[in-house]
Amino acid sequence: MNKKKLTKRELRERQVFEDKKFNRTLLICFSSLFIFIIFYLVFHTFWHDTKYTYRQYALYGKQVPAELVCMNGDKLLKHESIKLSYKGKKYSFCNQDCYDHFVDHFTEDAFISDPLSGDTICKAAALLGLKNRGNPDIVYFQNIKTFNQYYKSRK
Repeated sequence: MNKKKLTKRELRERQVFEDKKFNRTLLICFSSLFIFIIFYLVFHTFWHDTKYTYRQYALYGKQVPAELVCMNGDKLLKHESIKLSYKGKKYSFCNQDCYDHFVDHFTEDAFISDPLSGDTICKAAALLGLKNRGNPDIVYFQNIKTFNQYYKSRK
C-alpha cells in the first residue's frame, strides 16, 4: 500500500474545505434550532387562542360540550368553565361573577327558546351548538331532532 503524502498546500486546501463544510453544518443546525424555538414559543404563547379558533370552526354542526360554554353569556369559552349547581341543575359559567349574575336574574337567564320549535327550555337540560361557523355564539336545542333540523336548514 502506497500512501500518497500531501503537500502543505494540499493540506491547507483540505483543511479550508473541511472548515467550510463544518461551518455550513453548524449554521444549518443552529438555524434549525432557532426556527424550532421561535415556532415553539409562538405556539406555546398562543395555544389557547389557537384552540379557541379551531373550536369555533370544528364544533359547528356538532354538540358543544357544556364545559366549554358560559351559560350566562351564551358564548364559547377559551378555557374550560366551572360547573355549579343551582336549584338542583348543573350550569356552566366562566367565573363566579357570571354565576352571581345568573342567580340574581335566574328567570331571564336560565330559560331560552328553541330556535326551531319555539318551546322554552332550561339551559341545563338543552343540547348546545354553535350558531354560526367561526362565531362563539351558542344556540340551545330541546332535542336531537331540532338540533339536526337546524343544521340541515343552514347548509
